[in-house]
Amino acid sequence: MRTSAGAAARDSDRLAADRAWAGWGVAAAVTGMLAWLAGFALIPADAKLDNGEQHLVHVLRAHPGQLYTAALLAVLGAVLAAFFAVLTRLVPEGNPGWGLLRVSLAGCVITQAMVATGASSGLADPHAAGNAGAGLAALGWRALWLTFWASGVPTIVFTVTGVLGLRQAGLSPPWVSAVGWLSAAAHVLVLVTLAQRGAFAADGIIAGLVPLTTVIWILALAATLPRSQRAAAPAASGTGG
Repeated sequence: MRTSAGAAARDSDRLAADRAWAGWGVAAAVTGMLAWLAGFALIPADAKLDNGEQHLVHVLRAHPGQLYTAALLAVLGAVLAAFFAVLTRLVPEGNPGWGLLRVSLAGCVITQAMVATGASSGLADPHAAGNAGAGLAALGWRALWLTFWASGVPTIVFTVTGVLGLRQAGLSPPWVSAVGWLSAAAHVLVLVTLAQRGAFAADGIIAGLVPLTTVIWILALAATLPRSQRAAAPAASGTGG
């Protein structure tokens, strides 16, 4: 009886800790996605290579503070990795989804590192536009968006493994998983349709909007996580005991 009471107390403490971790994870997810949305909204709509290097330089010179803020917000969006770290914390080792969620975390870290690298290029670009030639500014702008485009590969990895792992762990409702699959498919589309100019260019409208599918998936996952975690907790407790 005493042993049973002690085990129940330990389970209760762990479930309380998991609820607290889930709360911190949701906060990290919302912070990261709102930072990304705000940063994306600050990018001038006419800052496109399609409009010519001289026009691009003119736009960059006209909005240096706006672009610096956008780049810093993109770096802040890296707190999303903390959300995926929390997801791995909520699934004990050996439980269904445990391995896939750790692969997802690794993919998310790689994605955020690439986005931060691209954002660093964005931080340097207004300076280049003001102190160097149009060619250098255009090169920096192209590097920024190509880095974002290339980050689609680890984004697909962390999305697919995240959807699969969360479903196995019982932490993702079917409709949220469907949003994740749509997001992964949208990133595949962008990767295979890259063009030099136009809507499918690295800085085109399609490449710019597709990351919004990740934002929608993450926010949907964050909104449903507390309830999903409470529903999955008894099964996880029984497996991990």
